Parts: sequence; structure tokens; C-alpha cells
Amino acid sequence: MNNPTLIITGANGFLGKCLLDYFKDKHWRIKAFVHRLPKEKDDGVTYVQYKMEEDVNPIDFDNVDFLIHAAYLRYENDDRADSINLRGTENLISICNEKKIKIAFLSSFSAHKNAISHYGTTKMRCEELFDFNKDTILKIGFVIGKKGILSEMIHRMKSSSFFPLVGGGKQPIQSVYINDLCQVVENVLVKKELTGIFNVAHHEIIAMKIFYRILAKQLGRKLIFVPIPTFLLFWSCLFFEKIGVKIPVSSESVLGLKKLITLDTKEDQKLIGIELKSYEESLDLLLEK
Repeated sequence: MNNPTLIITGANGFLGKCLLDYFKDKHWRIKAFVHRLPKEKDDGVTYVQYKMEEDVNPIDFDNVDFLIHAAYLRYENDDRADSINLRGTENLISICNEKKIKIAFLSSFSAHKNAISHYGTTKMRCEELFDFNKDTILKIGFVIGKKGILSEMIHRMKSSSFFPLVGGGKQPIQSVYINDLCQVVENVLVKKELTGIFNVAHHEIIAMKIFYRILAKQLGRKLIFVPIPTFLLFWSCLFFEKIGVKIPVSSESVLGLKKLITLDTKEDQKLIGIELKSYEESLDLLLEK
């Protein structure tokens, strides 16, 4: 297929913008659905103001081949977020079915039956809305890229000699390099047979504290790692949220950390047709730039 037309929801977020840049370089025609129209717009990209709580205009979906659903409203920003995310996803599915547009939904390892965070439970409920015979759900591990959670970690490591280990840093993580993730998304879109749920992360599983120590070493930082009980941090977050004081971590993110899981990813890598980089390879590529 030459120069397909692609809608990306949440195109001004971390993953959405990375995907926009990736597919723009591939000369795809892109419609960027964004909550706020950017002051500086990418050449050749059509921007559409998009709010999940509002109905979409069917005209915006005319002659579109694919849609990547990366938009997500966080509960910390709006206590109606769960219902808004579900309704917004339902609306997209309905119109994409009508227009015969294949969807790639960006989900997470946090979405599983034992999830207790709003993020994890809502992503899981959104997954259940899709037709696995037509659409693709990507359950994505920890993304290693210039922005997102990793950039927050790096900033914290560079600005302080102390670094918190929530729950002792025992949580397991599996990572995926941002460039690899973009390639995965392209593959599942263009290959008609790739539908259903795919787990996207390198197969290697490491403890969070090991990842932190390797990252600090890469940055040339000698840090003092301070274990913090999960329950203590959670209740502290709730207290500060109650009185309206912003701190670097939220109760939602603590709940997500508490229920992190690992998934078998080797077989899905083979099906998608890509060999994902390890976390060490990913960090080497990211930090050398």
C-alpha cells in the first residue's frame, strides 16, 4: 500500500508524537487528533481537535486506512476519566467499523484482570470492546524513549543524590525501545493477518532496582537508593492529593507499580516479524544521542 492515510489519536502525547514523526518520515498521510491544537504544526500533517467526551465528525474519517488509538485521559486530571475513555473508544470503534478502518489500540502491561489502578482497569475494559478478528491490541511494556516516564527518572537522578525505591524496587519490568515500538505498530497495521492481542516488550525480565542502578551508572551518577514502603507512599500521595499539593508521583502510579506483571513476548515478536532490543541496548542507543 502506497502512502496510506492514518489517524493518530493523542498525537501530541509521548507515544503519539513519536508515531507521528515515524510515519511522517515514511511519507504516510497523517491526521493528528489532538486535545489542543499545537502552535507549531508539522508540515504535511492535518490537525483535528479531538476530545474523547465529544462525538467525532465522520467526515474526518473519510478515505482513512488505519487508526492508532493512543489518546488517554488520566484519572488524576479528571475523575470522569474512566467513563470518558470508554465512551471515546466505543465511538472510534463504531465509526471505524462503518468506514472499514483497521485500529491499533495502544494498551499496557498494566491492563490485566488483577489491576487495581484506574489506568490498568480502564485499559483492560477498553481492550474488551474490540473485535479481535479485525483490530489489534498492543499490550506495551516499559517504553524507553527520550520522553515519558524514563525522562522523569533521568531528571530525578540528575537533580538529586537520593533516589526512591518504591517497595524496595522489586517490581519486574520488561522494556521496549521506542523505535522498535514504532516498527511494531507499522507491521501490525499493514499485515492484515496480524489481529488480536500482542504483548510488546523484550523477553528479558529484570527488577526495577537493577534497571535504576544500570541507568544511574550510564548517567555517571552515584546515587543513594532509599527503599520506601509501598503503603506509606500510597497514603502520602492520597494526603497530598487531598490538600491539592502536587508531588512527583501519584497514588495512581503507586497502584500501578504494586500490580506490575510480566508477559511472554517471544512468540508475538516472531509473529510481528521484529527482534526487539534489550533494555541495555535501548539505553545505549538512547543515551549516546
